[in-house]
Amino acid sequence: MRCGVEFEYLLIDTAGPQAGRIRNFANLPFAEISELLAEKPGRDEPGLATGDLGIKSGYWYVEGDERFHADGRFRTLAVKGVEIRTPPAGSVPEALGRLLAIERQLSALLAKHDLGLAIAGFHPLIAAYPFDPPLNAWEVELRSRNRAYDGSHISTLSYGPDINLSMPEWSTVQCLDVARKLNCYAPWIIPFSFSSPFFAGDVWPGCSKRTFERAPLRPAVKLFLAAPELAALGNISRLIHPVRLPGEAGRIEFKAFDAMPSLETLRACCHLLEGICLANDLPGRSEEVDLARYRRGALVGFTDAAVRAVASDILRKARSALLKSGDVAAAGSLIALETMLVEQRTPADDLLDAYRQNGLMLKPGGLA
Repeated sequence: MRCGVEFEYLLIDTAGPQAGRIRNFANLPFAEISELLAEKPGRDEPGLATGDLGIKSGYWYVEGDERFHADGRFRTLAVKGVEIRTPPAGSVPEALGRLLAIERQLSALLAKHDLGLAIAGFHPLIAAYPFDPPLNAWEVELRSRNRAYDGSHISTLSYGPDINLSMPEWSTVQCLDVARKLNCYAPWIIPFSFSSPFFAGDVWPGCSKRTFERAPLRPAVKLFLAAPELAALGNISRLIHPVRLPGEAGRIEFKAFDAMPSLETLRACCHLLEGICLANDLPGRSEEVDLARYRRGALVGFTDAAVRAVASDILRKARSALLKSGDVAAAGSLIALETMLVEQRTPADDLLDAYRQNGLMLKPGGLA
C-alpha cells in the first residue's frame, strides 16, 4: 500500500534566556522564519502540491493561517509551526524512513539558529488564536466558500499527522468505501495518538483537547478524486475533494490523529490504518461526525470500557488483515497499541508523567 506522511511540529527556542519558549504567531514573524527555512530539499518534487501561494514547496514549510489584504493580495502567515511531508512512498516503512531523514535535515538547519522541534497535539499555553487584525471583508468571503479555512481558529493551535494511503488497483468506488470505513472507526482508534492533555498553561481534564475542539470543525478523512470522478460522486459524499495534482487521484487522507510523541506509536497507527483498509470484516461505514463519541473519547481515552472494547475489536481485525496480506512486521507493530489498551493509557498519560517530573507541557525534539 502506498503511503505518504505529513507531520506538524511546534517550534521552540533551544538556547538563550528563553530556552524552551514556543515560537509562533505571537512572537515569530512569517518573513523571518520563512527566510530561515527557504533552503530546503524537495522544491522540485513533482508529487507534492505547493498551494496557490507557493508557500507549501519542498519537504518542509512554515504552517499557519494565511492572511490577506482587503484587495486579496497575500499579507502574511500567522505562524503555527512547521510541517514535514514525505513524497509518496511504496510502503509505510519507506515513508517513515523518509520522514526521519527529512526531520534530521530540518533539525540541523534549525539548530544553527538556536531553534528546535517539539511535539504536542495542541498548543499547551495559548487559550485562543486571535485574528489580528480582524478578518476583512475579502477574507470573510474567501473563508465562506473555501472549506480549507474551516475551523482555522482551532487548526492554528492544533498539531497532528496526515496519513495518506492509496492502492493503485482500487476502483473509485472501493476508495470511497474505504474512506467511509475509516471515517466510521476514527473515533475509536484516535485515542492511540492522544497527546494534548494541556490547555492555557494548565492540565486539561482529558486526554485530547485537540480532538475535543477539532471534531465538529475539521474532517477526519478526505478522498481526493480527479475531475470526471468528482463530477460523478462529488455531490453524494462530503468526504470527496478535488485533486491538486493528477497523481493524487485515489489518495485517502486520514487527519484525525493527534501528533504522536513517538515513532513507535506513529508507525503502529499507520499500520493500523492499513489493516482497517484491508479488513473485510469491519462492516461500519459513515460520512457523519459522531461528535458525542469523539468528545467522550477525548475526555476519557481508554479508561472507558466501551472505547476499549471497540478499539480492541478493530485492532484484532486489522492485525488479522495485515497477517493475511503477508505483512508480519506491520502486524507486529500493533503490539504497542495492544499495550495501551491493556494498561488503559494513551500517550497523553506519558506527557502528564513527564510534566510532573520536568514541568514541560510538550515533548522537546522530533521523532528521530
